[in-house]
Amino acid sequence: MAKSTSQFVKLGLFVIFGSLLILVTAYMIGNEQNVFRPTFQISAVFNNVNGLQKGNNVRYSGIQVGTVRDIVMEQDTSIRVYMQIQEGMMTHIKDNAVAVIGSDGLVGSMLVNILPGPGIGAPVRDGGEIASYSSISTQDMLSTLNVTNKNVSLLSADLLEVTHALRSGSGVLAQLLYDSTMAKDLRQGFHNLNVSTARTEEAISRLNKMIGEWRLEQSTLRLLTDDPEFTGQIQRVAANLDSSGQEIRELTGRINDLIGGVQQGEGTLGMLMTDSSMAAEIRHGLRHLDSGLVKFDENMEALKHNWLTRGYFKKMEKQQEKENKKH
Repeated sequence: MAKSTSQFVKLGLFVIFGSLLILVTAYMIGNEQNVFRPTFQISAVFNNVNGLQKGNNVRYSGIQVGTVRDIVMEQDTSIRVYMQIQEGMMTHIKDNAVAVIGSDGLVGSMLVNILPGPGIGAPVRDGGEIASYSSISTQDMLSTLNVTNKNVSLLSADLLEVTHALRSGSGVLAQLLYDSTMAKDLRQGFHNLNVSTARTEEAISRLNKMIGEWRLEQSTLRLLTDDPEFTGQIQRVAANLDSSGQEIRELTGRINDLIGGVQQGEGTLGMLMTDSSMAAEIRHGLRHLDSGLVKFDENMEALKHNWLTRGYFKKMEKQQEKENKKH
């Protein structure tokens, strides 16, 4: 009977100790998952969470500050991640912080890293949203690496082909490498180019020296500054040009005055141009003059045929013919 009671006591103590151990372990795990600590919630929207799950860690500048509470698919290209953060970090995390999804080591579980943003920002609020940055996933990196490998393979094949062509002596580059005649011609060409450059530099130097040795005494500037006779001629030409310009201006003024007077009807020419009655009288007089000339021609023709004056006109015609023959 005593033995059974001792066993029961030991069993009870073991159960109590085990229960306390389980409670302490649960408390520690819950404390690690922010179950028994005051927290606040923030969120961020990602295009790809790269395998992130609920309960994964959230770090701020590498420090464990919370866990992922929930992951909600909002649209086909946007996923909202809710994070449970320790309340003490509210004053440290600013609203311009950036959330990035990464991994804990090379093969570790996924986590959310919160990085401080540029500049000075206000403390984040409970339920607020911070910016996000979707890092390149491992699949994308492997895909890019695969494309790079293909390009490297193609480049290696082209390089092998070029090397084979060089070794076989085909192509201009191979001829430059193996053809001694072409190499000699190329060296001779470079030598001629150097000689031409040296001669050009020498010619330019001589030209500069010749320009520098030009004498001012033999130039036109010397005549303008030191020859009084040449200077006097220049001054007389300038004076003549000035007087001619003055006369031209006076003549132009007179012509303008004359034209203005004609336009205003002054003088005979102005009356002829502006007085319509005088113009009509002149036209009437010209008509009478024209008719008078016609009658005068008729009278002269009649005199030629008159027996009294016919001999005179015949004599005049013969004299005109003689003069024409002499000429």
